[in-house]
Amino acid sequence: MKGKGIAALAGGSVVLAALATAQAATTIILGDSLGEGLAEVSHLQSFAKISVHIRGAKALDQVRRAPENSTAFVVLGTNDAEGSITNLDKSIDDILSLAAKKRMKLVWIGPPCVHRPWDTRARELDKMLAAKLPPRGVTYVPMRDAAFCTGGLHEPDGVHLKTKGYAYMWDKARRVAGFEATGSIMVAAAGPAALPARDAAAPASNARFELAAAPAPAARPAVDEPKVYVLRVKRGGTTGQAN
Repeated sequence: MKGKGIAALAGGSVVLAALATAQAATTIILGDSLGEGLAEVSHLQSFAKISVHIRGAKALDQVRRAPENSTAFVVLGTNDAEGSITNLDKSIDDILSLAAKKRMKLVWIGPPCVHRPWDTRARELDKMLAAKLPPRGVTYVPMRDAAFCTGGLHEPDGVHLKTKGYAYMWDKARRVAGFEATGSIMVAAAGPAALPARDAAAPASNARFELAAAPAPAARPAVDEPKVYVLRVKRGGTTGQAN
């Protein structure tokens, strides 16, 4: 009986591993250059490219190329916020409709804070997506929190992220989506963990952005500092140099 139990457990492990591998193979990244950075830290298959907007044919082409029944982390909106965000509804609807036809599950990552004058439009687009996407069955992951607004996660251009910024984005997105990272394999988790507050106050457009303060170093154990003695030798009425 013990042998059969071990064999059953081993068989269950194989099944779980196979399911996790299958899930990883059908989880992808769509979007813009921020999506490219997300793909680097998540190690997922990526269709993301630079200069992709919600508007236009490029985003729709990525959805067409995506596998059917896949889960797609979508990183779109920052490029749109640099210009006008009016009348984006139809373009968003086109993406959602095409993804629905392919039976895709979308996890849409919202535009993070940018340290540029047009951050106000990024904030408005975040609100628009947060209101529009969940009723359509899309998981929306807002990225306007204190870490992105003031946490020193951006490159000097104020738009693209440092590696730690993409790592933060991926960790937050996978938790909201109910995924747990296990090495390079993704397995479904019971549910999202607690997250930071949804929106930090966006800084003024001309504000100076500084890195977050480094944590204080751990206190070192008290030790007896070595004592240094200086010997002065008096020769022939002249005082020698200190050593």
